[in-house]
Formats: sequence, C-alpha cells, structure tokens
Amino acid sequence: MKPARLASILASALLAGTAASAATAALPSGVTAVPLAVVTNDRDSSVSRLELMLDGHSTVQGIYMETRANADSSPSSASAQVYPLQSIESRDGVVLGQGQGVKAIFLRGTIASQDGRGSLTIRYLANGVFRHWAECKIGLERTGQNGWQLVNAYDGRPIDQIKVQTWALGISTLANVCPDAAA
Repeated sequence: MKPARLASILASALLAGTAASAATAALPSGVTAVPLAVVTNDRDSSVSRLELMLDGHSTVQGIYMETRANADSSPSSASAQVYPLQSIESRDGVVLGQGQGVKAIFLRGTIASQDGRGSLTIRYLANGVFRHWAECKIGLERTGQNGWQLVNAYDGRPIDQIKVQTWALGISTLANVCPDAAA
C-alpha cells in the first residue's frame, strides 16, 4: 500500500469523532456537574462539554463529558461519558477521544479536593504512522465552594475552550492548552 494512501486511511480512522467517546452514561445520582470547558475539533462539528463531578460535600468524584453532534443539537441526542476520579488518577488515565478503535487522547493526573487544586496531563497522538505522542499540562483550581476552572499550565490563563487541531496524520495541537509553537 502506498504511504500516502496509508496516511489518508489512518487519519480518517484516527480523527473521526476525536472529541467524543462512543459510550453513553448518565450523571451519577447525588453528583453535581460543574462546567470546565467546551471541546471542539476541526474534523467535524461536534461539541463536547467537559464538567467536573462533585458530591454533596463538594468533593471531586471525577469528570463528565457530554457530546452533541453540533452546537444546535438537542440535549436528548447527546452521548455522555463518566470518568471516575480513581481512573483519571491511574497510571494510564482515561481515554477522552478515539476514532474507529484508535485511542487518540488520554487524560491523567491528580485532583485534591481539600486543597482545591489539580494537576492534569493530556496526551495525544500527534503522528499515527510513527506512533508519536505529545502531551500538555493543565492546572485545575477551585474558584469557590462549587466552582472550579481549568488553567493553562504554561501561561496561567483560564481555559474555557479546548480546540483539537488536526493534520493528515494525527493531532497537531490542543489550542488554548498546549504552548503556542509560534511563540
């Protein structure tokens, strides 16, 4: 198979639906979802909402991600995924994005509810042919009793939107999260 054809097939398989997971899960009972960021990608019009799950004592229980086909889709047609804190804090973390069986975006790190801080790493497949991965750090800070925000670990700015930017062989960057290559 020609390298250009292989690259095209790989890019299509890897990047279809990168921001969403196929499984659907409801928000657990007794848990409140606190908005963190909106996730978009340049391969389709899907929009995902990344939210922190808090219990009745404002203790972090994990992350909830709800994905819609586009910004105008009804909530009833959305798919969702629950990522328990212990899975995020595991050695491998959790798969936030995949396409046709290829795991493309992972999230791992620690969140200390008592301290009101978290340290997260997003790892993404930058080149599917050579299996090259890149990663970026993200901070998480409490902003009030039930308020939290993602913070860019490189410039200290709050992160409201994560833009998955792709190229033919994978993901080129996560805009607003990863350092700007031109800077």
